[in-house]
Amino acid sequence: MFVGIVHQGPPGRIRVNVFGLQRCEPFKEEVERFLVELDYVQSARANALTGNVLIQFHSRVAVERLIDELESLARRANHGRTPNLGRNAAIVGSESTQVSRPAKLRSARAKNSLPTTTATAPKGDWHLQTEEQVVQRLASSPEGLPVSVALARLSEYGPNALSVAKPRSKLGLLLEQFMSPPVALLAVSAGISIATGGIADAVVIAGVVVINAVIGYTTETQAEKTINALGKMTPLHTRVLRGGQSMEIAVEDVVVGDVLVLAPGSFIAADARLLTSNRLTVAESALTGESVPVSKRYDSPVHEDTPLADRKNMVYMGTIVSGGSGLAMVVATGRDTEIGMIQTLVGEVETPDTPMQKQLDQMGMQLALMSTGLCALMFGMGMMRGYGWLQMLTSSISLAVAAVPEGLPAVATSTLALGIGEMHRQKVLVRHLPAVESLGSVQVICLDKTGTLTMNEMKTVELRTPQKVIAIAEGQSYCDDRPVDLSSLGDIVQMLRIVSLCSEVVVTGSPGDYKLEGSPTEGALIEVALAVGEDVNNLRLQLPTAKVIHRAENRPYMITLHPEDGRYFLAVKGSPAEVLAMCSHQRVDGGTEELNVQQRTNAIGQNEEMAGKALRVLGVAYGYADTLIEDGIAPTDLVWVGLTGMEDTLRSGVAELMDQFHEAGIETVMITGDQSATAFSVGQRLRLNGNKPLEIVDSSSLEKLDPEILKNIVKNTTVFARVSPAHKVRIVQALQASGRVVAMTGDGINDGPALKAADVGVAMGKMGSDVARSVADVVLEDDNISTMITAVQQGRTIYGNIRKSLRFLLASNMGEVEVMLLGTALGMGEVLNPVQLLWINLVTDIFPAMALSMEPPEPGILKQPPRDPDRPILDRADFMTMLRESLVMSAGSMGVYAYSAARYGIGPQASTNLFMTLTATQFLHSIGCRSERTTIFDAGGRPSNPYLTAAVVGSFGAQLLAATFPPLRTLLRLTPIGPADLLAIAVGAVAPMLVNESIKKIQSATREE
Repeated sequence: MFVGIVHQGPPGRIRVNVFGLQRCEPFKEEVERFLVELDYVQSARANALTGNVLIQFHSRVAVERLIDELESLARRANHGRTPNLGRNAAIVGSESTQVSRPAKLRSARAKNSLPTTTATAPKGDWHLQTEEQVVQRLASSPEGLPVSVALARLSEYGPNALSVAKPRSKLGLLLEQFMSPPVALLAVSAGISIATGGIADAVVIAGVVVINAVIGYTTETQAEKTINALGKMTPLHTRVLRGGQSMEIAVEDVVVGDVLVLAPGSFIAADARLLTSNRLTVAESALTGESVPVSKRYDSPVHEDTPLADRKNMVYMGTIVSGGSGLAMVVATGRDTEIGMIQTLVGEVETPDTPMQKQLDQMGMQLALMSTGLCALMFGMGMMRGYGWLQMLTSSISLAVAAVPEGLPAVATSTLALGIGEMHRQKVLVRHLPAVESLGSVQVICLDKTGTLTMNEMKTVELRTPQKVIAIAEGQSYCDDRPVDLSSLGDIVQMLRIVSLCSEVVVTGSPGDYKLEGSPTEGALIEVALAVGEDVNNLRLQLPTAKVIHRAENRPYMITLHPEDGRYFLAVKGSPAEVLAMCSHQRVDGGTEELNVQQRTNAIGQNEEMAGKALRVLGVAYGYADTLIEDGIAPTDLVWVGLTGMEDTLRSGVAELMDQFHEAGIETVMITGDQSATAFSVGQRLRLNGNKPLEIVDSSSLEKLDPEILKNIVKNTTVFARVSPAHKVRIVQALQASGRVVAMTGDGINDGPALKAADVGVAMGKMGSDVARSVADVVLEDDNISTMITAVQQGRTIYGNIRKSLRFLLASNMGEVEVMLLGTALGMGEVLNPVQLLWINLVTDIFPAMALSMEPPEPGILKQPPRDPDRPILDRADFMTMLRESLVMSAGSMGVYAYSAARYGIGPQASTNLFMTLTATQFLHSIGCRSERTTIFDAGGRPSNPYLTAAVVGSFGAQLLAATFPPLRTLLRLTPIGPADLLAIAVGAVAPMLVNESIKKIQSATREE
């Protein structure tokens, strides 16, 4: 049987295991499509990870009918295979057709199954068990494991780490150098040479193969080393309870039975069952793809068939706490987590080729097919001319080898690796190879304001009560432009006490040497409180915190509750509009009075005025409650105290950086959680839209917009204000849907989903969170956003250099093919012998091509628009240009051959002169390939490339050695060259370069007009 029942629930619901479904996405889609087309099936959801299918169908239909239908499909799909269903699947008609499903969440490796009392649920179904059962089974406690037990488990079961793809071995890299089509053709050519007595030719061919392998191995080894380094990142950390003590440990040190401490921004280090929860929400996009945070409750009811995404009492490795708090006990680590099991299926495969590498592989295959056709054409022409078949077979194979550039597959890899190394030297760490390609085509860059455009160093610059406006500058306070002592202003002191209580900043040290740990915004307010002499720690001892209600997606304020005289004092700060809405009175001169409409209007006006100065504004209020208030209930009858205004200093040079982006054809978009007025002011200071009017959207309205409407709105929007993490993802995806290549910068944990969604995610290296760095494609190691323009420049340069190398290789090889075909067609015989062709491929092609890949950026590269990501690396126009250049080069070389044949007759001397001319022509052509626009005639020209200079000089030296060193000259079958021949060779080599450069000059002038 190919289908077995895993679990049969109420009538009309069944879970089955289908042989061949596991790890087969195409069959998964076929099964789902097949089932939903049955008129009695209501829904079907297949899982390629487990091989199971959950089916809902009309209860009046017999189960046997459904199984028979599915059995027929599975039998057809698995024709010729023997079914082997999982041990938890039962065959229809057996005594037990209800078997518990396979355990999905196991502890760290099989050994980590701790002996405990009997559980009421299958071993891995942690979501079905109570908190007490989980604690008991894992031999732990709500206070966490003792440190000694945790260390023992870590030693026994290993680190909490996912498997990493193994790099290719050095032996494997070396062997790969001998497995390409050109090498196979060379081997055939060597075999023919041996068969015809050309032992020397065979030795030379073997030498060429070995030298080519050494070059390829050296290049790819270095590239592999660079690429493997991309996967390394700063270790993540998490907070756990051990022995009742909260401590921070490396994620790799988490073991089964640990208790995770969950707070906003926490990276969830392992799969865990919730023990407690307090308005907990988790962003599970990394696991489920759902961008909206999911609410979690430790006591949420679940059923055996509850899908993973709906298990509200579980949290999973790789996800992020977006709001609230809680405690969770680890039930699985490493490869046994949900994300680990997925990676087991897909994570240990080789790194996929980048789009560019795929294009090059396809191009190589096309060239191989073309070379086969040319080989047959040349062989046919030679036979028609009466040449010997063995001679023509050898020449034809040599031509086929010449037609396929041997350096083609390595060009992209080596150039990308070299470019990544150069970017690293400039403090730009590339973590994912395709990002280098994407950098060159970025059309929009979304900039997270805090920490990216600003220093993320908040300073309080303004305090407002209903009666006073206080400005703070360089440690001095002013009221009506006169210095004032804040400690003498009772309402201001009350405001500072409230924000000191409603804060999680930790204050250490002594007066004059305080150290603050926590939120920069809260820290800026605490600094002012300390400056006026407020003893923050003593205040907190007098009014200890009984409960904290954090800001959340739908709650833009924070509340702390403190026992005082038999009731609770409420300290509140947050979004001014929302805080003001909860107030019924305001504080004036130490007393309170009822708020009227005019006073509310005044408070709102003050808020807008402060926000218009690009300040981050918080409303401050207080109140009282007889009991601890519930999280979901907003307090009322609060007393409005006033507003605080903080300023986050812009990073130096960011406005000029925006100008550079615009000059490079890149649109700049700012994304911030600030109010619209604040965001608008910052956007103007940054010149985000150049000289055009600034378009701003308040993101609170985004949720209601249709995706098609949003796609059109983002095209003209420069600033998004009041943005949540979910909004950031929607904005990035809408920009992508509008056809743009999007880069996203960020440093916070809440930036993680958007960084991952963007074509290029860019994180800060120093101030950035572990989560942001772990999902980003690019990390700015020194947090200097200005290096982003360098990264774009380098991305464009790398792409351009690959094009230059390819154009040189292909034009050179086309020239060789044209010379050989023309010689055979005109009855001139074998104008170049196989060894000479191999020499040209080895000396002339490889080293200049590699040197071209290290070209410095072209002048004005940042004044050009981004490239179209859909454009192939070489299009039809490029191939026509290469064909024209190769024809000019082959014409010059054949001109020298014709001159030599007329003077010496067809023979070794004519071939020698042709050989020397063709190689020299290609050396000089590499100089012309340095730019598609700039020519050798242009004043100033290009910046020097010492690598190309060395390659050309070295190659000319090798040619000189070939012409003068007797053993080498004998192998290549060269004859001495006289002064007249040298002059002819020089003319034949220089003339094509002058012609091609002149044509380029004319075309450049035409484009400019």
